[in-house]
Amino acid sequence: KTTLLRLIAGEETPTSGHISRDADMRIGYLPQQMVHNEGTTLREEVDTVRDKDDPKSVGQMERVLTGLGFERTDFDRPCSEFSGGWRMRIELAKILLQQPDLLLLDEPTNHLDIESIQWLEDWIQSAPCAAIIVSHDRAFIDNVTTRTIEISLGRIYDYNVPYSQFVTLRQERHEQQVRAYENQQKE
Repeated sequence: KTTLLRLIAGEETPTSGHISRDADMRIGYLPQQMVHNEGTTLREEVDTVRDKDDPKSVGQMERVLTGLGFERTDFDRPCSEFSGGWRMRIELAKILLQQPDLLLLDEPTNHLDIESIQWLEDWIQSAPCAAIIVSHDRAFIDNVTTRTIEISLGRIYDYNVPYSQFVTLRQERHEQQVRAYENQQKE
């Protein structure tokens, strides 16, 4: 799953075939493992992606950072003082502030508390971008998805439903396949 996201993000090249995307498509990719910048404060780090000409960007930055659990007193703290989980939140904030066309999230809830997860769910639900999310957090996935794609044994199964409905439909598909196999064996 991580390799698929890295391929879509352009961080890896496929061994065969190709990936097509618009040249001007902005992709925001949050990997599970990331390299952290040192020597900047939280505000300085987030300012690297913020549109400083937009007067609303300061308010947007504050809304995103506080939504992800940061206090205003954290804004001038060095990034090096934050744990790995909080640094992941910094990277997530930077990605959200870039307003990507496509959001790729690899296990985004791993280091978030319940309030931050709920805030992220609301943000994704109202975002004007597409999102591809890999997560083991079933409640999160069910709350933010409207389409579930299963890749199994080299085949893609596309369900235009949230995750919990996908689980039911997948089970029904499996039962139909078993019945078809049993009928074929009888013949």
